[in-house]
Amino acid sequence: MAKRGGDVFNNQLNSSAPARIHILLAKNSYQAIVIRRGPSRQTAAISRNRKDDTFFVGQWLKGRVYHYRCDISPNGEYWIYFAMKDGKTWTCVAKTPYFTALDFYSKGDSWNGGGLFLNDRAYWLNDNGFEKHKRSRKLSPLSVTADYPNHQNGFGECPMIYFIRLRRDGWQEKSFETIDKRNTVQHFSKRINDAWDIVKKFHGGLDHPIGKGIYHESHLLLNKKTGEELVCPDWEWADVDGDRLLWAEKGLIYAGVVKKQGLEQSKPLFDCNDLCFENLVAPY
Repeated sequence: MAKRGGDVFNNQLNSSAPARIHILLAKNSYQAIVIRRGPSRQTAAISRNRKDDTFFVGQWLKGRVYHYRCDISPNGEYWIYFAMKDGKTWTCVAKTPYFTALDFYSKGDSWNGGGLFLNDRAYWLNDNGFEKHKRSRKLSPLSVTADYPNHQNGFGECPMIYFIRLRRDGWQEKSFETIDKRNTVQHFSKRINDAWDIVKKFHGGLDHPIGKGIYHESHLLLNKKTGEELVCPDWEWADVDGDRLLWAEKGLIYAGVVKKQGLEQSKPLFDCNDLCFENLVAPY
């Protein structure tokens, strides 16, 4: 089920908190990037072949990756990420699943940063006319633009980037809920089949649960015919992946099939918890 490369399962890692998971699904290929975070300020990039459910552990980064400002190219060859280490921030374009930059843009703060792919040959850099990014390396064959079609420039924080990515990838933006002055929830939904939708709730606020950031997600399955809701309290990320549902829960990646009665045939695909940091040189 799992290919080993760069790092392998290692039972020497002793951490009470499960790994935190976010996944980028390539639109036009079977590739995906798993952004695996934890322990503190350690992040791994893991590729997944969605055709045969094999995984390859790529590089680690001793730093924070802002996963909501990342993206993967439609063909799965490249990805863009925004990161911070020791107070320094930068945006990079790299080959999947590595952190070694082909294109490198340094920054001085955590505003803006990251970006989105327009297609396999071009990406948009999240900045107001490049005025804050400083390019120090440009080795990829990709073109870069400061303008994202039909949107204003300089989108800023994580929700502005992530919401565009969700809409682009088939999620429907639904209601916006104000809990109080400190907390909000944006609702999205996506069709699973004729009977069921998956609902993603994007939480933003200062009163977040222990172990979750200011921005985090929760999920439920909604039966459109009966109104039945199946709440999935431990899912930190989820999406429709072909004819299956894919989700991350307590550091594990699962897949299942949603049928008339609900979620069936669920199985774990990969355990991200027992991985530990290892230096790896990218093969480029």
